[in-house]
Amino acid sequence: MVRWIAVLILLPVLASAQEAFQLPSGNIHCAVHDGILRCDVLNFTYPRPPRPRGCDQDHGGAIGMRARGAPVLICHGDTVADPAAPVLGYGQAWQGRGLSCTATPQGVRCVNADGRGFELARARLLIF
Repeated sequence: MVRWIAVLILLPVLASAQEAFQLPSGNIHCAVHDGILRCDVLNFTYPRPPRPRGCDQDHGGAIGMRARGAPVLICHGDTVADPAAPVLGYGQAWQGRGLSCTATPQGVRCVNADGRGFELARARLLIF
């Protein structure tokens, strides 16, 4: 019985230690840096959202979120895409501090501790 308790206590720590993942399609990649979860969709067909104020780089394919507050579109000249990142299989969930994401064949849904989040897919970007 003691062994099971130790395993159950360690599982959340091990899950939150994973700082990056990609979906099986390889089209969506997410990573955490300095407490910010960023997800990039490499190829998308949804209408490109308006350019963020002051943005003179690429936009529309990257979104970021902290454990509290609203997600924001990211003006970027880089990507978090890493073909060596572990694959988060469809139906599986990733957990970080105050952040969680679930992979589906349609894309990824991420939520923070405030219940704010986003759904990101090749054909859809929804911020809530």
